This record gives sequence, structure tokens and C-alpha cells, in this order.
Amino acid sequence: MADSVLNVSGYDTSYGIDAFLVHEEGSPKNTTDYRQIVALGGDSSAAGATVTVANNALTTSSHDVTVHTKLTEIDTAIDTIDGVLDNILTKNTEIDAVLDTIKVDTEAIETATEAIQVDAAAMEVLLTGIDADTDAIKTDAAAMEVLLTAIDADTNAIKVDTAANEVLLTAIDTVLDTIKVDTEAIETAVEGTLDVAIQPSTSSYLSHVYIDLDATGDNPATNTEVIAAPGASNKLVIYGVQGSIVGSADSAAGNWYLSDGNTSAATTLWTGRAQGLTNTQFELTFPYGVALTANTALKVTSTESSGHIFINAVIYYRTEAT
Repeated sequence: MADSVLNVSGYDTSYGIDAFLVHEEGSPKNTTDYRQIVALGGDSSAAGATVTVANNALTTSSHDVTVHTKLTEIDTAIDTIDGVLDNILTKNTEIDAVLDTIKVDTEAIETATEAIQVDAAAMEVLLTGIDADTDAIKTDAAAMEVLLTAIDADTNAIKVDTAANEVLLTAIDTVLDTIKVDTEAIETAVEGTLDVAIQPSTSSYLSHVYIDLDATGDNPATNTEVIAAPGASNKLVIYGVQGSIVGSADSAAGNWYLSDGNTSAATTLWTGRAQGLTNTQFELTFPYGVALTANTALKVTSTESSGHIFINAVIYYRTEAT
């Protein structure tokens, strides 16, 4: 829309100045809405002069004054600058975002670098340990090689000994074959002609002694000798005891003992007890014999707690060298 000019005559008449308002055509005609107020120098004779706008110049009827409306150009330049500044701000924001991203990436790289440094230190420790283990393995391998060499030497020695043993076993087999042949020849020579009766010597037979303890003064008995001491370098060996014991009444009771010397808990070889009228039979053998102390007599002891007891027994023994 074309600009219009309104003369405001007498804007400041004391100085003979005419004021002109420049506005868009059709805009309200008041000073608050005008974009430009153009003061033109002159005297009071210029009052009431007219102004026109053409080619960015103002012309009055009394005299010409060329005024370039630089304000419009300045506004345009300012708008352009504002756009440039907005673009700069936008770019600065983008740059800040990129810098923030770079900062995050840099921090991540630093963290990763630190982790790599830690891993590198751990790897160095591990490699040191591996080197030590490798050296130990080398040492063990050298020792194993020495051991294997010794084993090889021992194996070779065993092979030599085995060969010698085989020769010896062959010789032994030959000797055994010879012995077998000789034995068979001896058996053939004596077969049917050797008939020798083997009998035990008289000293191999057992001896025996009889005991009869009754109520006629035999009981009670204390360390009564049954078999005399056999003499120096000899001992009595008991192989069996056989007999019976009974009381003289239902209330009669008593004990009797065979002992190695005088009777005690340590020397008692045999003991028995009777009570009442029931006759008790006993028989005991010792396949390997029960030996008395060297040159010690076999003795008997009996006790009666009530009434009398009767004892009949046979003892089988042999005198043997100590």
C-alpha cells in the first residue's frame, strides 16, 4: 500500500517548522499510528505547504527536501539481523547438544580407558603368574626327564636280572627233574620192603593219680600234695581231670581246688562245688596240656560250709622237661 503524507502545520511554529506524518494509506490519521515523523526545515511562510511521497523522497510545494526513509531499511536490516541471530542461537543450541554428546562419549571413553588400564594391570599380574607357572613346569619337566632316565636305567637292569632269573629257573627245573627221577627210583627200590612199626616211647604215655577225699578226716584239706614236685628242669603238665562230688546231706555244701603249689586265686587250675545229695560227675581234657611252674607240686584244697562233701577224682598228667 502506498504511503500518504499528512501535514501537521504549526508543529513548532516558533521556529517556522512544518511537521509531516508518513503513514500507510487508509490508516487512521493520528500521530500515534504514524511510522515516521519528518521535520522539514523552513520558515513560517512554509506553513500549510503540501508534501508528496515519491521514490522514497518527500517534496513540498514551497521547496524540495529529499529525505531517504532509512528507517525502513534499518528495520529490514534489523529483521535480517534478528533472523541471523535466531539462526546463530539455533546453531549454538545444536552445537551445545553436539558438545554434550561429545562430553558423554568422552566420559564413556575415559571410563572404558580406565577399565582397560585396570584389565591391563590384572593381565600383567596374570601373565607374571603364568610365567612363574611355566618356569615351574620347565623345572618339573627337567626333573621328570631325569626320573625317566633313571627309570629307563632301572628297567634295563630289571631286564638283565629277568634274563638271569630265567637262566637260573631253567637250571632249577633241571635239578628238580633230576631229584624227581632220583626220588622215584628210591621209592621203587624200597617199595614193599620198608615196614617199620612206629611206637611211642614210654615217656610219651600219661600218668595218673587217684584222689579220695571223704568225711573220715580227709575233708577239709589245705594244700595237700597230690603229685610231688618233678625235680629241677622238669614240670608237671595236666592233661585231664575226671571224677564226681556229692554232699552228705541236703544241706551239705563245699568246694575243692587243684592248684599249682599252694592254693590262691592266681594258682588255682581247677575248682568244683557240691551241695546236697545230687551226685555231680565231671570230666575235662586239655589237648595241649596245662603246665605247672617248674619243679612245683600239684596240691588239693577242700572246704566245707555245712555237713560233709565226698570227692573222688582221677588226674592225668605227664612230667616234661622245662
